[in-house]
Amino acid sequence: EDEFWEAFSCLDYDKWYSTHESYEAAYKWPCEPYIVGSVAGMPPYDERFVHYGNDKAQHLLNLFYKQYKFVVLEEHFLVHLPHQLAEWADQRLRNEHIGEVLTLTEQFKFESGTEAGVNWHTGVRFSPGTYRVKDGKMIVWNGKEWVDKSSGSPSDPL
Repeated sequence: EDEFWEAFSCLDYDKWYSTHESYEAAYKWPCEPYIVGSVAGMPPYDERFVHYGNDKAQHLLNLFYKQYKFVVLEEHFLVHLPHQLAEWADQRLRNEHIGEVLTLTEQFKFESGTEAGVNWHTGVRFSPGTYRVKDGKMIVWNGKEWVDKSSGSPSDPL
């Protein structure tokens, strides 16, 4: 049965199998490893992806943009038991909407990357002073958030 191995592309199984220490995994799109974390402060899933695909991938990308670290736990593992796919997950139906999914995914990458101060093409954080023009106003990345240059107030860059 086909598996989506790219979803685990950020894991180094040989390293995990032989390590006796936790280690940080480098994020790589479209990695969607299982995560363990507190829901407090956890960004929510983008509801636009419900029943589309890329839901887990976009969530992990958003965590990466927000500078969450992905740590592989030594001597731990999870077992994933395959389950019957929901009706919406029928590959034929998903293929009918693949263009919408890809467009939405690119839109999400731009939005979430920009909001977090990250170039969504490269994954590199913007330098302080990077700016966007919105509604005739200069919105500047100060290294932590976007601010309106004229007022100094936090501003939505989108």
